Amino acid sequence: MNLIVCLHLCLLHFMPATPSLPADTAIYYAVRHFTDEDGLPQNSIKGIVPDKNGFLWLPTENGLTRFDGSYFFNFSTDNLPGLKSSRMGRTYPSDTAIAVENDIGEILTVTQSRVKHIGRTMPGYEYQRYKASNKDYYPIRGWPDDYGAHFAKICPVVMPQTSETYFSVYRDTISHINKGKTDYRIVQPQLDLLRLFVCDSRLFYLNKDGHIIGWHKDQPMKITLTGDLLSDTAFSKCKMELYWNLAARQVFVYTDRACYLLQPQAHGRMHSVMVAKDFDMHQAYITAVYYDQANRRVFLGSSTKGLYIYTRQQFTVRKSDASEEEVFYAQAPFSGNAVITATGLSFGKNGKYNWLPLSYGEDTLEKYALARDQQGRYWGRKGFSLVGVSPDFSKVVRKIELPYLIGTVYAGPNGNIWVGGQFPGLYYLNTTSPDDTLQFLPAKVEDVTYIKEGQLPGLLWVGTSKGLYRVHLPSGRTDTIRGLEQGNIRSIYVPRQKEVWITTYNKGVFLYRNDRLVALPLDGQRYMITTHCITEDYEGYFWLTTNKGLFRVRRQDMLDYADGKQRDVFYYYFGKDQGFNTNEFNGGCQPCAFKYENGDISLPSLDGLVQFTPSAVRMEMPDQKIFVDWMEHNLKQTAADDHFELPNGFKTFRLHISSPYFGDQRNLYFYYSLDKDGWQEEEIWLPVNSDRTITLSSLPSGDYSIRVRKLKGFGKDQYIEKVIRIRVQEAFYEKGWFRLAALFALICLVILIYKIRVRHIQEQNKLLELKVHNRTEKLEETMAILQESDEQLRKQGLMHKHLLTAITHDIKTPLRFLLRVNNNDPSSDRLKEEEIKTVTYESLYRMHYLVDNLIHYMRTTYQTGEFSEEVIDLPWLVEEKMAIFKPVSDSKRIQLMNHVPPGTTVVANKLLLTVILHNLLDNAVKYTVHGSVTVTVEKSGDLLTIHVSDTGSGMPQAVVDWMNQPENDGTGHSISTGIGLILIRELLPAIHGRLTARPGKERGTILSLQLRRYDW
Repeated sequence: MNLIVCLHLCLLHFMPATPSLPADTAIYYAVRHFTDEDGLPQNSIKGIVPDKNGFLWLPTENGLTRFDGSYFFNFSTDNLPGLKSSRMGRTYPSDTAIAVENDIGEILTVTQSRVKHIGRTMPGYEYQRYKASNKDYYPIRGWPDDYGAHFAKICPVVMPQTSETYFSVYRDTISHINKGKTDYRIVQPQLDLLRLFVCDSRLFYLNKDGHIIGWHKDQPMKITLTGDLLSDTAFSKCKMELYWNLAARQVFVYTDRACYLLQPQAHGRMHSVMVAKDFDMHQAYITAVYYDQANRRVFLGSSTKGLYIYTRQQFTVRKSDASEEEVFYAQAPFSGNAVITATGLSFGKNGKYNWLPLSYGEDTLEKYALARDQQGRYWGRKGFSLVGVSPDFSKVVRKIELPYLIGTVYAGPNGNIWVGGQFPGLYYLNTTSPDDTLQFLPAKVEDVTYIKEGQLPGLLWVGTSKGLYRVHLPSGRTDTIRGLEQGNIRSIYVPRQKEVWITTYNKGVFLYRNDRLVALPLDGQRYMITTHCITEDYEGYFWLTTNKGLFRVRRQDMLDYADGKQRDVFYYYFGKDQGFNTNEFNGGCQPCAFKYENGDISLPSLDGLVQFTPSAVRMEMPDQKIFVDWMEHNLKQTAADDHFELPNGFKTFRLHISSPYFGDQRNLYFYYSLDKDGWQEEEIWLPVNSDRTITLSSLPSGDYSIRVRKLKGFGKDQYIEKVIRIRVQEAFYEKGWFRLAALFALICLVILIYKIRVRHIQEQNKLLELKVHNRTEKLEETMAILQESDEQLRKQGLMHKHLLTAITHDIKTPLRFLLRVNNNDPSSDRLKEEEIKTVTYESLYRMHYLVDNLIHYMRTTYQTGEFSEEVIDLPWLVEEKMAIFKPVSDSKRIQLMNHVPPGTTVVANKLLLTVILHNLLDNAVKYTVHGSVTVTVEKSGDLLTIHVSDTGSGMPQAVVDWMNQPENDGTGHSISTGIGLILIRELLPAIHGRLTARPGKERGTILSLQLRRYDW
């Protein structure tokens, strides 16, 4: 493959510049096809007729369908009450309304785009109605007519003229009937019925040789045919047939894949206009044709394949058949009113192209930059090189190496060639100076994408991949334009002083004027977020190229928007169906577009150069009215109206809007706002959904206005608006009678509340008295408690006093004895040493355990809350305590006996029980001499009694009485009671115990401690 390309390039190198084929003057059409898959209710179309509002009406075998350019709204037995058949047939050429008859004779009329079922009769054109019982004539539907040729053999065929006159054709005779009577007759030998038609109320006949005959009453006239039909080779061969749209009053001639509209003119002329070509109407089974002359659009209805729409394209694409790559970027003017690309391919105005010598080989320029200086030389880039080319694009005249990769090349009006690139700084070459050496300008710009000299001298606008800069010449001082720091600049257009238009790759279009940057609004589809170029025509319109199509906008509209004088800007969109090979135009080059001296424009695209004459481009404005097709509330569809009443508490309300427009639907923008009467809030306009429905839900009662609007064209406040007023009914609680009832109920409620309040206050007073009484009782109880506490404190103080006296007796006496024994007093010598030791040990022993008991007592005194209880092994505890007293009991020859059975347990606080048991044993050992101390237990129910008995001298009766009376306040015992018994009395409540004393059987004392029993 590479070898073939190389050989091809070599041949081109030795060949002279070769022109292409002759200019392409052909007319091209864009085709849209609608079937039942696109919303058409049925694919059999019986006719096409427009109404005065711009809608098209299509009778089908499944209803009468209204078409607005994108949406089919069908009328059939589903939504027309009383209609029994949806199979539509003929369409009447009515003067006042569109009238359609179905297969059983029912008639539908269309007035003001509203359909009405009027029954089986309609004034006017009565003769046009076909009656199976009437064999006198057959009214044709137009051409083609499946039954016309058949009935022509057996009865007259009727061709309508007016509501009361018509032509009756039978064999070779044509009769003119006026109000049922024959005015005149015309005899036409060898008459072919299918070539006879009525146009502008005149009768014409198309001969097989292509000549047309017309009649003024019964006088024949030769009609001169003019226009496009004469140049059709098929017409010269007499290959033609008629298509006659009776309802639309249009007649067409179809030749070999081409269709022409016939238009009667003055002075016996018939003009023909081609409306479609390269379309096989036979293969598509076309039975109905309608031509929209204003917009050069033809509608073709098929009996089996739906609807075809042919629209004439307005743009021309220039391509080279020999070019393998048709992706174009930079362009410049060339001799002969032609345009040349950076790769050396030139196109003339007639469409011819030439491959110039530098279009191949090593000297081919890169396609992204091309500038022409005042001497006619071209400057472009090739990597790091600035390349100059001769005016005839035959040789390289200069080549300059730069230190960076070149981004763009621009020829200024003063003769400078400016170069920007990847790294900071600009280079320029003054081509008008003899010393045209390359100069460097230290401007703080880098990664340059576009350069444009302003209208003010000494200013250079430089676009980069990261913003826009203003460079002051010749100092190189650079100003950053705030707001475009992250914008990738695609082009700069400076038409006037202090007016700079900027296009970006990612932020849309901006205007910088009077040191103020304004972002222009985007189109509805946001295609203009990436805009490559702005080109202004001589009529004051901007042409903007994008990746998704071409836009046209009025410059003054954009200025007014920037100044706050205009709210919306209308952008007219041109898509691929207008003649482009692709919607993706190219940018990232300089220049980004080319304008001829006569105003024609050439735009680079991804597939060819798109060229056109701006003044010849027709724009189909969306200037028709807005209509409401249907309304629906709570899923119940109703007929459309300008006023609608909704029940209170409705769930949803929907309405469908439409407006006839057969151009590109991207030029049609609907917005709506909801206003409530009396509201003073700012209007909020929301876009209507793509399905053109507006949905509301749960509105409060009141009167509302749904305002639907669209932009109809260029200029300020160019709106078409439709207002639908709706009323949400009042709820029952908002009605007058309910408010009066509510007021009466409120008054009664106030009275009732007042009485309840008075009763409540009375009850509160009673409760207050009761509370005072209760508080008094509580205070009395508190006083009693305080008195009781005071009494307890008094008793406790008395107890502490006796405890202090006992402590003094139990500690001070042994200490005094120890001091005397251990003193050097001569009387102490009389004591034996053994006795001294025994007495000393016993005294110290008693003081030790006395202090220990006091410590335990103090702990229990300061402890708060309940004492923890546990299961205590009583035999083991008694044994442990007896071991403590063992030394003392042995010295006094006292026998300690533990008769507690093994396994005996009690539930108590172990610490407190230990202290009590210790003191009981201590007391028994202290008052016993040469005897025994015995511990036994007695079980009775859930109680266990511990008996500590001794054989001592016995306990004074006063102490016994004190111990046996728990309610005793402790004032009745003497000093001899001892601290141990006092501690026991203090600790007994804590372990829920009870202590009693009684004399022994022979002598001594028995102390009994009663506790709770615990058995495993």
